Amino acid sequence: MIDDEESIRYAVDAGLEFLGDFDVHFAKDGIAGIEELKKLSPDLLLVDLVLPRASGMEVIDAIRSDPGINRPSRVVLMTGHSDPIPGRHYNDFGIDRILSKPFKLEQLKNALFD
Repeated sequence: MIDDEESIRYAVDAGLEFLGDFDVHFAKDGIAGIEELKKLSPDLLLVDLVLPRASGMEVIDAIRSDPGINRPSRVVLMTGHSDPIPGRHYNDFGIDRILSKPFKLEQLKNALFD
């Protein structure tokens, strides 16, 4: 998970613990997140749109263009913006789901498993 807000990282970690057996790793900014993706090859990525040092879209671009990063099975973009990619299809950018902040446990579950 890549998010600069500690409260969101804490809430998602607690939610994932409730939903199943996840090995959760965190990065606080986009550059650190890209470096972690190169090392870990996660099955799932939750990434905030607005991040320090590199945005969520820059992280997603790195996944698409860097051969050193294996694309996670599911990429979920978290955002407080109502329409972060206006008039576009999210999957064209390599995004499987959009999770609008603030979100509830059920919305997190749907973003991960639907």
